[in-house]
Amino acid sequence: MRLLVTGGSGFLGRRFVARALTEGHQVTGLARTSRAGNTIAGMGALVIRGDLDAPATVASAFLASGCRTLVTMSSLGSGHARTIVDAARQSGIERAVFVSTTGVFTTLDPPTKQVRIAAEDTIRTSGLDWTIIRPTMIYGGPDDRNMCRLLALLRRTPVLPVPGGGRHLHQPVHVDDLADLLLRAVGSDAALGRAFDVAGPEPLPFREIVREAASALGRHVTCIPLPTAPAVTLTAVCERLTSHPWLKAEQITRLTEDKAFPIEDARQSLGYAPRSFADGIAAETALLWGPGSPPSRSSEQGRPPIPPQPSVAGRIGVLAHDLRRTAEITDTGTAARFALAVARNAPSIVRSGTLTRADEAMAGRDLVCRPLDNVQIRLPGDAFGAAREMYLRRVYFAEPGYAPATGEVVVDLGANQGLFSVLAASAGADVIAVEALAGYATAFHEHAAANGVAHRIRLLNALVGASSGVLSRAGDDGGGSRAPWLAGIPVLSMSQVLEQGGVDHVDLVKMDIEGSEFALFEESDWLDAVDRIVMEVHPGFGAPDSLLAVLAGNGFEAALLDNSLRRTDDLAGAPSGYLYARRLRVPSPRRRTTAAPADADRAGANRIDAGPANAGPANAGRVPA
Repeated sequence: MRLLVTGGSGFLGRRFVARALTEGHQVTGLARTSRAGNTIAGMGALVIRGDLDAPATVASAFLASGCRTLVTMSSLGSGHARTIVDAARQSGIERAVFVSTTGVFTTLDPPTKQVRIAAEDTIRTSGLDWTIIRPTMIYGGPDDRNMCRLLALLRRTPVLPVPGGGRHLHQPVHVDDLADLLLRAVGSDAALGRAFDVAGPEPLPFREIVREAASALGRHVTCIPLPTAPAVTLTAVCERLTSHPWLKAEQITRLTEDKAFPIEDARQSLGYAPRSFADGIAAETALLWGPGSPPSRSSEQGRPPIPPQPSVAGRIGVLAHDLRRTAEITDTGTAARFALAVARNAPSIVRSGTLTRADEAMAGRDLVCRPLDNVQIRLPGDAFGAAREMYLRRVYFAEPGYAPATGEVVVDLGANQGLFSVLAASAGADVIAVEALAGYATAFHEHAAANGVAHRIRLLNALVGASSGVLSRAGDDGGGSRAPWLAGIPVLSMSQVLEQGGVDHVDLVKMDIEGSEFALFEESDWLDAVDRIVMEVHPGFGAPDSLLAVLAGNGFEAALLDNSLRRTDDLAGAPSGYLYARRLRVPSPRRRTTAAPADADRAGANRIDAGPANAGPANAGRVPA
């Protein structure tokens, strides 16, 4: 079948195009930009240029495609339904499947609701052999803007405030199940002239969604009820103060609205068989961060494969390594307690392939680590899991010459609770730490103060690389909405980070920014100020080769490491890996953008000027002692 698609470069569109091509269909994708066209062509489809905001280009493109079947995944909330329908009729297209949304049933009155309802009316009276598919919230991939953000938050916090207490029903649909259904609808006479609501197999209270998502991460997260009215009022005020709010009052209100839909029509007429949310969120977690709690349903034909779990021998090897390293960098008592925790939780560890349960069992006693020569760090026991990743595995200083050192300036992007910042400061470096999630500030301050290094660290509460990654500003509709937990957080360029830190030269940049590294590298002028870089790379948000090319063009040598910290040529199929880079050419003489403090002879010439607490637009401030 020859299929013409709109929205083929989007989150759902890419999955649909891939499946259609796999099943032998010829696909032509309408593309407004060269970037969208490259995405479609890269999957093996044909590309034809047209802009939905310019109806004449759409009509000529539809006619030139020679297709008689249309699948449109472009948002019907953008007011383009009449343009698409008219172009389809003029070009001789007969069969058309449109993706709408269950948002047309909301009891609220968002601006796009009436536009979408009018669009469905236009489709019904079009004279085409139409089908309307109305999905609920879509999730299921590293580029998912819904559950992906929730997972990133749950990975970092044990407590989640939820408007309305999380009792209201939601029924997310996995993107692969939706793409499969669309392809079924295209070839089914039973779908002609009908609209289908498409959702997961059963509605779940939002707190259950949080529980399942946390379970997929091997974590326990508690939902704390948040009164809805004050949250809506506060968010409405924030909306009036900025032209691009990350969170809208409507979004909070929507969270307290039941969104449960019958799917029996789709089951009976189209053979729709959606996976459970538990299976879907486990698969998404595996795609993002590697296998944790494995999905109970294996990858099926036509679906992207779920990365396989490590072999038993591989798990034993990792376990042996971590036990050995624990003994090397901690005291004998800590190593013995960890070994006992592993033994007591062996069944869970074997099932999940992670040491999460053993890590959790270490809470209750302080932990003393010696991750570098002459560096000793004290942490609370509940930070053991993070310390094991950072200090035992040495993920950011596995290669010689990358560890932070005395007298250096270090930038820590994605500082989390501050373990790398504390390490660098304890080694004698001055640190500019950047973390988007303000909830980590308390733990960050406590860790820095407990180790006597608060005077060496400047903490900025800000987001970098805002146009890509888990914490990006873009929503599914490209409308600029941000995740609720990032409401009010400013966006900084790397140059602004250096400016607010008071430096114009950096010895080491460490990044763990959940896919935002690709956006950060789009503006690479800041690389002139940097000597060494080490980062976690997330291939789901971009090609690591693009980062290597930028670095090579700016005078760096670089290497990719897999999650076992072995050098590799690429990270194809991996959820993440690491990139290490160092400057080849000799940098220009170091300069400071702020005057050195009076005690520079005691603290080191590169000491960061503190400035006033909570200074600047990023709410920056020296970590208090």
